[in-house]
Amino acid sequence: MPSRAAGNTRSGSAVFFGGCRGARAASRLRKLCKNMGMESWQGQLLVATPKLGDSNFFRSVVLLIRHGEEGALGLILNRPSPLSFAEVWRKLMESDCPSAEKLLVGGPCAGPLMALHREAVWSDAEVLPEVYFTAAPSNLTQLVEQNVAPIRFFGGHAGWGAGQLEGEVSSGAWFLAPATAEHVFGDTERMWEELVHAHRRRPSSVYEALGIKHVPPDPTWN
Repeated sequence: MPSRAAGNTRSGSAVFFGGCRGARAASRLRKLCKNMGMESWQGQLLVATPKLGDSNFFRSVVLLIRHGEEGALGLILNRPSPLSFAEVWRKLMESDCPSAEKLLVGGPCAGPLMALHREAVWSDAEVLPEVYFTAAPSNLTQLVEQNVAPIRFFGGHAGWGAGQLEGEVSSGAWFLAPATAEHVFGDTERMWEELVHAHRRRPSSVYEALGIKHVPPDPTWN
């Protein structure tokens, strides 16, 4: 399951992860992905299946911000919190916030406030075309003060150690899907159901190569 322990938070940067579980699965899947021209799953969507067995990720859709040999970091796109970002910002920063956005629960791991947006100048990294990631306080402050839109704010994140995510995908706990800016900034209420339906119609060759058959006939997966 995704790690619940927060990694070390460095000023102006995201959280980094370690770990050594699932090394054999990691090696196998990295080889498959390399052969398919996929060095990294950064910018891909992770869609939860019931095999994950974790209420923190029930019907969740995660955007992978980082993915490599050291592990992975992702943000849940479809988990709104009851809090507004403005009230959290005022408490933490003791300054006004013009944004009317809700704060999203990015995952069960603690970490800095983070944002996904379209402004390259105030980004820490490009995740996919037209989608940028920010956790650095100086860049986040600029995004807030300029009231940038569209934007999504996150508290918490999902993290995996080396090989852990590959093992979970191999076991059928998640499936991968291509991400677009619309997934990030559009309506997420039915995104999980829509991605499951699309996955049933267009299975990934990664799973076919591994012999994974984990998509049930009912897309609601009750």
